[in-house]
Amino acid sequence: MKLSRRTLPGLLALGVPARAWAESFPVRPVRLITPVPAGVGGEATLRLFADGLSRRWGQPVTAENRPGGDGVIAAMAFLGHQDDHKLFLSFAGPFTVNPSTIPNLPYRTEQFAPVSTLAIDHIAVVASPSLQAANLADAVRLARAGAGTLAWASSPGGIAIAFAAFAAEQRVVLTRVQYRAVPDMLNDLSEGRIQLAVMPLATALPQARGGRLKLLAVTNATRSAAAPDLATAAEQGFPKYEFEGFVGVFADARQPATVRRALEEATRAIVADEAFASRVRAAGQMPFAGGPADLDARIIAQRVLVQDGLRHLSPGG
Repeated sequence: MKLSRRTLPGLLALGVPARAWAESFPVRPVRLITPVPAGVGGEATLRLFADGLSRRWGQPVTAENRPGGDGVIAAMAFLGHQDDHKLFLSFAGPFTVNPSTIPNLPYRTEQFAPVSTLAIDHIAVVASPSLQAANLADAVRLARAGAGTLAWASSPGGIAIAFAAFAAEQRVVLTRVQYRAVPDMLNDLSEGRIQLAVMPLATALPQARGGRLKLLAVTNATRSAAAPDLATAAEQGFPKYEFEGFVGVFADARQPATVRRALEEATRAIVADEAFASRVRAAGQMPFAGGPADLDARIIAQRVLVQDGLRHLSPGG
């Protein structure tokens, strides 16, 4: 393979000998870096994906959880890894929220190349078991009756922004509580120290099945196969409250097109496998591999939503 002068600086920046690009990808173990915390519901999809890649490629794929900093820690760890045998698996926030909310963001979104969507997140509005609400409409009525007395929390990023915009549109006053770690939020919710929360359904389902929280609604346009009886916000009379999350696969923009194509092809093949897809659906997500154009379009659309909704979410909560 002949290398152009334009290509060589990128190869050198990654610390990889030029001849390596003539070889098939991958030729050694691959590192998967993610901001998804260990132990939360969405991590199951991550592990299944890593296992699928390893079987397909015949190379170990090691998942590294780097949570915290709204995804900044993982993003910087990924960019700092000077090797082409890596991929970044992330929720949307580092690309849709952080550029608007973190001053002097230490990375540029252009340093990442979208490879493919992997899964669509159903987002759930949930309540403490002690709250006398069976659905989202009940929760809104309670919030209107006791302005400011109900406390809410959320997974970070667009999920929180969308809920804050919904509360503002409904003219309800809620007290926001911020958490550094999802387990702390879940514990306080189950104990009734906060009354409402918004999070990926994949995170909420194990807690709901254990009786530690109640599911009130999903904010997607459609119900989830993992909780078919759980109505959408639109079905409960709130057609403007529509928000879905997604998990995407990204490459380093310095990685060549051959590597990106290998990642995309592997992603599509794994999502098409029914064994993978059925387990992802059961966990509360929807498997979907739309390629780089789809992932890029979702990022752009969510950025618009974030820009519109940020005014409803004060920096201090």
